[in-house]
Amino acid sequence: MEIDKTIALEVLFVLLGLVILISNFLFLAAVAPLLSPVINMIGALVAIVPPFFIFYEKYMRSKEIEEEFIIFITDLTESIDSGMTLPLALKHAAQKDYRSLTPYVKEIESKVEWGVPFEKALAIFADKVKSKPIKRSVGTIIETYKVGGKISDTLKAIGQSLIEIHKIKQERSTSVQSQVVTSYLIYFVFIFILLILQVFLIPALTKTTVSPLESETTQPEMPSELFTQTFVNFIIIQGFFAGLATGKMAEGSLVAGFKHSLVLIVIGYTFFSIFGQLHISIF
Repeated sequence: MEIDKTIALEVLFVLLGLVILISNFLFLAAVAPLLSPVINMIGALVAIVPPFFIFYEKYMRSKEIEEEFIIFITDLTESIDSGMTLPLALKHAAQKDYRSLTPYVKEIESKVEWGVPFEKALAIFADKVKSKPIKRSVGTIIETYKVGGKISDTLKAIGQSLIEIHKIKQERSTSVQSQVVTSYLIYFVFIFILLILQVFLIPALTKTTVSPLESETTQPEMPSELFTQTFVNFIIIQGFFAGLATGKMAEGSLVAGFKHSLVLIVIGYTFFSIFGQLHISIF
């Protein structure tokens, strides 16, 4: 039921955004041309931003579960090393707060308490969270548990490996911050160049010219709207892929790049459209 509600909410926002865009195209664009780009952006944001944030919230929740899983494994290892049995260690861990992971820890503890094998409870947990690092770790724990290896040593080794991976991700994110800023600057320079072309070069190309031999004959006027729409397409495409590349470079995930794409497209489209319309109105 929760999934159905989420999908229905996403579809509702998409339809509302489309209604705003279609209404602007059919009625408002001719009446208020200066406001048309802003209304277009509002419609696009209504259609894109809420579904994106729902999707991104799931992504951030998955990352939080992965981070808390490291703490859970560490706590479980320390409890077992102190002499607790596995069920008692799980019961002790279930009393702690692991943020988004807490319901899963309580579920594992309750399953084990009711007689479900530990490896089966872990497998169910891994299937629910759908995280590759957690699935790999759980698979190793299950295999060790099945062959009768010392579970505390396995948990300790997995915890250390997860901590090292997490540190590497943090170091990478910190080291590429300057490159992220550079990516944004390059995009804004790209927007500035397109705006200069729109303001100065395109009007010169689209002016009608009179032939010196035939004063009444003119060359056909080049449609400035064609250039404007082409520039807008360039801005959207460049912003989308530049954002994806920035997210992949900074956080190692294309999903994280969507927020950069959204920021770049919104700023680029709004800036270009408003200044372009102001120039057309003034000149």
